[in-house]
Amino acid sequence: MERSSSLERSTAELALVRPSAERTTTFRHRRLLMSSLLATAGAAAVFFIAADLVYTLDHYFVHHDRERYRTGHSRHHRRYNVAKDAPQLDDYELSTYGSAALMSFAGMSTLSLLTGNWGFALGAVLKFVHSLLFHCYQHRWWSSTPLRKQNQQPPTRGWGLATARYHAHHHAHPNDAVFTYAESWQGFDRILEWAHPWLVRFTKDGRARLAPSTEMAR
Repeated sequence: MERSSSLERSTAELALVRPSAERTTTFRHRRLLMSSLLATAGAAAVFFIAADLVYTLDHYFVHHDRERYRTGHSRHHRRYNVAKDAPQLDDYELSTYGSAALMSFAGMSTLSLLTGNWGFALGAVLKFVHSLLFHCYQHRWWSSTPLRKQNQQPPTRGWGLATARYHAHHHAHPNDAVFTYAESWQGFDRILEWAHPWLVRFTKDGRARLAPSTEMAR
């Protein structure tokens, strides 16, 4: 009888332990999954933000490089300041976004393979999709009436998200005192405005302007 009672107690204890162990295992799996998802999302966000910072800086520098602006980027602005007579995105823009996307994806895929975190590669894909959709959406203002003649309300200096309307202003007014270079966060433009008096000296046009004064000083 005692052995039978002891066996029953052991069986009952095991019945209680098993669900507890299963719950612990399930909790661990969920925690690992959540941790993995957060790491992936974090990596994608880091690349997305870093890519927009690089884009904003390059955009700023091309606007302060007269030759580079004249031979390429200026057509991006000219076409939106006449009546619409072409597709939303032309070959030049598709080539620019496409080549940047390929380089980003190649680099981030390599980093993802090395780290095991595919968020970096995902971030590269999302940035490319964002750039295409962002520009297609902002180009909806491009119509038979040129942008400058639509009397759109100019953006105010802010620190929020850069909307399509915010960046569309840049197409019509590329040299406006309110910087609108960024695609995702207006804060990059505000920081650029603050750094501009110093940073402009490192642009190609800025160095060219400084060269004569340097020669005279000699």
